[in-house]
Amino acid sequence: MSEEVKMNLYQKISAVMKDVEYLSKDDAIEFKSTKYKAISEEKVTSTVRESLIRHGLVILPVEQSHKREDTLTTVDVKYKIVDIDTGQFEMLASSGTGADTQDKGVGKAMTYSYKYLLLRTFAIPTGEDPDKVSSAELDEKQRVESEKKAAEEQKIMKQMEIKWEILAGSLDGFEQWVDGMKKKKHTIHQMHEVLAKKLLEKNKESA
Repeated sequence: MSEEVKMNLYQKISAVMKDVEYLSKDDAIEFKSTKYKAISEEKVTSTVRESLIRHGLVILPVEQSHKREDTLTTVDVKYKIVDIDTGQFEMLASSGTGADTQDKGVGKAMTYSYKYLLLRTFAIPTGEDPDKVSSAELDEKQRVESEKKAAEEQKIMKQMEIKWEILAGSLDGFEQWVDGMKKKKHTIHQMHEVLAKKLLEKNKESA
């Protein structure tokens, strides 16, 4: 009776490539005049996952670094693809960028990174070319968000001037105080909170 021949890591990767020959786009993206079809991370992950399980492969993120510039967060991730039968593994690398004004930038960038790791590692065609659409979309988002942020900061600065004038009787020293707080890495929101607390304390003393 002949023994079953076990596949090595590279043969298993090839088997996944044979299982997942093509993935069609399942998502429609619209942003102002920009419209295009894309493939979702959910579809890529769920489809490839079935084949990974079937062939005894796991992919693990083992190292990650990220940086943020304004609303864009970029991650560089190292992954390990492991053959659970032999312990054989290879290191893989992928990067991703996510746009978010709050704290979800890293998560979005990680999602993008993992999706394209799967697509590129297993050479899965989708007909998708993100380079043709992402720049226009992100540029417009950044412009709108920058204008919104500037308007908000201008409004807060005006409120701070009013509070300072109530506390000090004039605006003398206000700009110097703001510059000093900026050097200490205080945000405009933190500066506003400081003045609001001082004004509250003054009102309590006067009551």
